[in-house]
Amino acid sequence: MTTLQKTSPARFHHIRVLSDQPERLVAFYERMLDLRVVGRDASGIVMTGPARGIIVGNAGSDDAPYYAYAVRDRAALDRLAQRLGAHAVDVSTLDDPLFEAGAVRFADPQGRRFVFGVAKAAPGLEGAPARLQHTVFQSTDLENVVRFFVDAVGFTLSDEVVDDDGRLMVAFLRSDDEHHTLAFFRGSRDEWDHHCYETNEWNDIRDWGDRFAQAEIPIFFGPGRHGPGNNLFFMVTDPDGNRLEFSAELERVDADKAPGVWPQSERTLNSWGRAWIRT
Repeated sequence: MTTLQKTSPARFHHIRVLSDQPERLVAFYERMLDLRVVGRDASGIVMTGPARGIIVGNAGSDDAPYYAYAVRDRAALDRLAQRLGAHAVDVSTLDDPLFEAGAVRFADPQGRRFVFGVAKAAPGLEGAPARLQHTVFQSTDLENVVRFFVDAVGFTLSDEVVDDDGRLMVAFLRSDDEHHTLAFFRGSRDEWDHHCYETNEWNDIRDWGDRFAQAEIPIFFGPGRHGPGNNLFFMVTDPDGNRLEFSAELERVDADKAPGVWPQSERTLNSWGRAWIRT
């Protein structure tokens, strides 16, 4: 089966968020994540850091947030565009300040916007290790959304979490060799759940925890270890309430490995203790 992992590996590259107080959000990401403002344009305030980026737009604009993945070259992007076209996905181009010209944009069945492109050369920026690695959503139409990303886009199902009746509750999807770069939880609302920064080791988790502690920003979930992905983690929120995860030791997965199946339980989401169960 042709997948992104095999033919056009894609990594989660940056996000575009909308804020009622964009300057406040920019100040948070400057202070806490070592991001720097590198431009301001119609898309918003453009920020980059070591292996991470964010565009902060004004919530009063007519545009929408989106989630951007980088492929290695134009040929890989063309292959993805052809695949999307073959599945009758409506694709348009987008001028994204962090991608080369010709990035492609599309929406999933529930209207979330995704952008794939070839990353521009990034300036050498210093900061604590934490590369942008995955994003997660809650969905009221889980099966249909997962089918779209697997069949039309080419993600691979790494693990699924099911309830006692065998109903799918969580799907972890990969677009490269890492366990997941995208995931969906079954929820009562359709909303952005969180985005995650992958560090190098456990000591980095400690150091990030200390940084947030010094700023008096409390951890609301973790520290712990997830079952699917086997990664260490903790979560905090930014001033707009967006959830950020910091992770280490995320599992790498062979391209042809069959998906795992996990029971819906606190231990699945946090083998160390209590978990945040979406409803």
